[in-house]
Amino acid sequence: MRNQTLPGRVFLKLVNFCFYRNNENKRQSNEPDLLSRSIVLYDHACPLCRAEMQRLKALDHDAKLILLDINSPDFNEDSWGVSRSAASTALHVFTPNDDWLIGMPAIRHVYTQVGLGWLMAPTGWPLVSPLADLAYRYFAPNRFVISRWLGMGRTSVTCSDDVCTNAHYKQGGMRHD
Repeated sequence: MRNQTLPGRVFLKLVNFCFYRNNENKRQSNEPDLLSRSIVLYDHACPLCRAEMQRLKALDHDAKLILLDINSPDFNEDSWGVSRSAASTALHVFTPNDDWLIGMPAIRHVYTQVGLGWLMAPTGWPLVSPLADLAYRYFAPNRFVISRWLGMGRTSVTCSDDVCTNAHYKQGGMRHD
């Protein structure tokens, strides 16, 4: 998936052009260039994932992250070149360098973007990395069970064939983070 051209990238360039037509608009705007932000595909239906993304977004003072819920009706698999099923198996991040990071590298990147890279840095060390990757491969498919173990309660989520839906979306209460 590395260096893959995506319709979503073209869309972001179009949005960037519309918002920042000239240098005056750029100087007056506090909003960062959309192409300099990382796009995080995450599972909002997972209580632990949702809580962690909300925490990281609160720490994202420079607006370096765009959170995109893979269970949202707005999520278009074709635009991203990542199926909902694949995105539900591991965190996916599309970086400003047009790279896809998946799993622990994605987590390290997101933490780095919000100034907490030091916290996850050990998971990238040669002796620790294989263990961190193994732990993540256990965590990802069991995230709903782990959420319950941590007292995060049940959600109004139903899953079938690796696709989860949230009653929150069905009621028209979709949230854009």
